[in-house]
Amino acid sequence: MEITNSRSGVHASLLISSTLFTSLIALPMSAQAIEPASVSLGPVSMIPQLTVSTGRNDNIFYTSTDEKSSAVTVINPVVQFIAEDGANAYKLTADIRQGIYHSSQDDNYTDMQLQGDANLVFDVRNKLDLLAAYLKAHEARGTGLTEGANATVNDAPIKYDEKTAGATYTYGADEAQGRIVGKLSYTVRDYTNFRSLTTSRDRDTLSTGVTFYYRVMPKTSLLFEARRTEIDYQNEVVGTSSLDSSEWKYLVGATWDATAKTTGVVKAGYAQKDFSAADRDDEGAFTWEAEVSWAPRTYSTFVLRSGQELEESNGADNYIDTSTTSLTWDHAWDDRLKTALAYGFTSEEYDLTSRKDDTNSFSAGVSYDLRRWLTVGMDITHAERDSNQAGFDYDNNTLVMTVQGAL
Repeated sequence: MEITNSRSGVHASLLISSTLFTSLIALPMSAQAIEPASVSLGPVSMIPQLTVSTGRNDNIFYTSTDEKSSAVTVINPVVQFIAEDGANAYKLTADIRQGIYHSSQDDNYTDMQLQGDANLVFDVRNKLDLLAAYLKAHEARGTGLTEGANATVNDAPIKYDEKTAGATYTYGADEAQGRIVGKLSYTVRDYTNFRSLTTSRDRDTLSTGVTFYYRVMPKTSLLFEARRTEIDYQNEVVGTSSLDSSEWKYLVGATWDATAKTTGVVKAGYAQKDFSAADRDDEGAFTWEAEVSWAPRTYSTFVLRSGQELEESNGADNYIDTSTTSLTWDHAWDDRLKTALAYGFTSEEYDLTSRKDDTNSFSAGVSYDLRRWLTVGMDITHAERDSNQAGFDYDNNTLVMTVQGAL
């Protein structure tokens, strides 16, 4: 399997989730539009890139009142090392993000991610993908454990380390009528500051899953999937029931690449979350995952994404029943000029406190390739959350200018 760094153009996604690598100004929609060249280091190719984004955020703490604005600059160097040995491929990626809040220096941060990937092809029927990653990241004030009225209870962002190891094994040729994919991953998250607040949130997550694909047409397969996630909180609070849980998901669906214009994966089924503590209520729910892409022209693509998840609580609740939907449109007007529009909606229901949040997000971006290796762009984003509990509503607007360069 060859690892490439192909041109992906303008990309926009407003699905709101617990991502591994976040910042108040994340990589904008216009990022990753360049075609970077590599440097040969013997059997290894090195691909360096640098993205610099600067703009303004009018509500950096995501509060409902007394909003604080700031200019924000994010400097993001990335370097990849790629090696190939026959059908096998190996990649090492180092990604650093330095965030600077010009009107709130306490919120400056340095995030770092180091990830190694190996794609091993034993024969036409047997493939193994391996991953190991180390993440040093933060939760911006006003998000995660410091939402709402707790936005400024700390004098700096919460920090955490995350270590992940994973493997994906595929049995069956791509053209075979039947194919089995097994997945295994283990993640350890440890918070590193404000321990009176964060100690109880350290956790280990073990995920396993298997998917059977049955090809019913040349480019269409039915799928049957089972997944299990074990979540083990490391530091239980005296007098508080454990949040340790196991979750099963049973999904059926289809994946297709029926035409040059349409591709998609749709799954639906049942999720069951069981807590180890007898006094916490178990939950079962209908669940789904979908991503459908439609390209009416080779230079214009619409992508619809939707999903449901029982997410871990960031407060007193057992879980957050979260559903997300987004629609994006990426369009290349010519070889240099590209635009992106996106809309996202997230619904979050908290089981014990009866809190319900609805978040709408809108964004628009434009990028222009000055050179093969140099792109400039601008992005605007508006997000608003409507909550049935005081203190959790907010409006947020950002304007970001970006320069991205490579060799």
